[in-house]
Amino acid sequence: MVQKAKDSIRKRLDEEFLHTTDTLWDNEIEANLFVSKALIFTAALLIISLFLDLFGVFTVESNTMAAVCGFGVLELLIPAAICHKLRGRKKWLKIIMLVEYAIVIARIQSVLTHNVTLAMVIPVVLSTRYYSKYVTILIAMLSGFLSGLSAWAGVVLNMGILDLNYIPVTTGQTITIINDSLRDSILAVQTIDVNDVWNHVFINSYIPKYLVFSLIATICVEIGGKGRKAIFDQEDESKKTERISTELNLASDIQANMLPNIFPAFPERNDFDVYATMDPAKEVGGDFYDFFFIDEKHLALVIADVSGKGIPAAMFMVIAKTLIKDHAQLGLNPGEVFTRVNNILCEGNEAGLFVTGWMGVLDLDTGIMTYVNAGHNPPVTCIDGEVSYLRSRSGFVLAGMENTKYKENQLQLHRGDKIFLYTDGATEATNLDNELYGEDRLIACLKKQTGKNVEDALHSVRADIDKFVGEAEQFDDLTLLAFDFFDKDQEMDIVELTVEAKVDNLHQVLGFLETELEKRGASMKLINVISVAAEEMYANVCMYAYPDRKVPGECTIGIWFDGNDANIMLIDNGIPFDPLAKADPNIHATAEERGIGGLGIYMVKQSMDDCTYERTDDGQNVFTMKKAIK
Repeated sequence: MVQKAKDSIRKRLDEEFLHTTDTLWDNEIEANLFVSKALIFTAALLIISLFLDLFGVFTVESNTMAAVCGFGVLELLIPAAICHKLRGRKKWLKIIMLVEYAIVIARIQSVLTHNVTLAMVIPVVLSTRYYSKYVTILIAMLSGFLSGLSAWAGVVLNMGILDLNYIPVTTGQTITIINDSLRDSILAVQTIDVNDVWNHVFINSYIPKYLVFSLIATICVEIGGKGRKAIFDQEDESKKTERISTELNLASDIQANMLPNIFPAFPERNDFDVYATMDPAKEVGGDFYDFFFIDEKHLALVIADVSGKGIPAAMFMVIAKTLIKDHAQLGLNPGEVFTRVNNILCEGNEAGLFVTGWMGVLDLDTGIMTYVNAGHNPPVTCIDGEVSYLRSRSGFVLAGMENTKYKENQLQLHRGDKIFLYTDGATEATNLDNELYGEDRLIACLKKQTGKNVEDALHSVRADIDKFVGEAEQFDDLTLLAFDFFDKDQEMDIVELTVEAKVDNLHQVLGFLETELEKRGASMKLINVISVAAEEMYANVCMYAYPDRKVPGECTIGIWFDGNDANIMLIDNGIPFDPLAKADPNIHATAEERGIGGLGIYMVKQSMDDCTYERTDDGQNVFTMKKAIK
């Protein structure tokens, strides 16, 4: 037991005085540099005192003053210089500097016994900067001892001035004071005993002063201990916060990976497209979406919002999402899925959480969507080009009340129709003026997206919401899902034109492209951009594809549309020629430095969204360029 206590004390003293404690190391360095500045400042005051002594300002003998202040300056500046040389990066620096400071203050008190009142507390106060009660206790004990020693030396050894208020003088007693260069010395003999003077000084000066010193030192010790504890508590809290942040980031990653987030989601399908995003208000959220096949011809779309935010909502979200998907893949109708999931979620729901949700199951052959709504926002549909809310009677929220029956509804979708699902984080997004984004703004924004693919449309909606919200904080999770029911094969039908690869046919090529682009609603500005690029690539075919033929070969120009993108393809049977292989020219160089060629294809690459070249097995050059037209 005793050995354990000794080991604990030895370890603590080692941490306090010798080796580095990582938690306090930065503070230790700053404190060392701060104390060194205090030493330099005090040394400067001593130098000023020596200068003033030349004019007889002080009543101490000049030799004594010179010795005390002169040595004091050296004792202060040397450790301060060492500290700055080492940049404060040694644990033992504080002991050297504080001890030297206490010794210098005590020496000053020995010659100015009654004038430098409580100067001995300065090293103690400085020691609190280290937030170590042991260091403060050590310096307080040393300062108290040195203060008593200096008082004794100043009086008993007659080293300094004597305050006459401490000398008992009776009636008829004579005290002779001789002034010599403004220095006071008591030369009276009579019955005055120096021990009587010491007794009076000790009782009337030192003890009261030491009691005040003890009070201040006790406060400093408490401050040092509390400060140290606060730093370690802050470190623990910082570690805890960092650990929580790491765990929340991990939880966020897990949650994000639970949601389908690879797009295109079903690249092998040519009859629909789907895209979705989820942005939690905190690290993790309660919103979720899902889409999955129940069988080869039935696709399920799900969106839901768990009440509350943070970890509890995220955990409830995981349970709800899993239950809905598991029950749907059993082949149950959407109404039966919600009925069973609701009863399970109600069991043991002591936190009182609930879920608003919408689920639709689409028959991809017939276009009939069977859906159910549990207190969720109505979806937005785009049917035959008309954008509107899908209003229907909503059922009660999931996990709200046991044995709730959920009524199903049906919606007929045709090729080209779209549906947009969202959580209330969209319509209830609030700007700095406390205005809601609202259903009207959402429907107005979606009406502008009818010609876009699902990904672009969804990002446009999110951008519109962000623009409305501005600098306001996001208070709710925001989840969006867009579904487009179309036939990709029809969308990608290629229209072609074949001409002789002669410059004279350029007007025919450009007229063909302009007609097809106008059919898709492309602006004249975009038509001009695409036409300039097509002219450059067609001219390349005319000039380089058939160098050895007397009769020009053919060039086929094809165009097709993939959602929002126009794709233009040029095919020829000429010699292999990859226009993309040439390095981009240095547009900042002079014409002589740059050389001939390269600017045309560089312009095409800069103006188009994408350019590719392929040499086919049957000897054709195929150059394709893509440009978004909306």
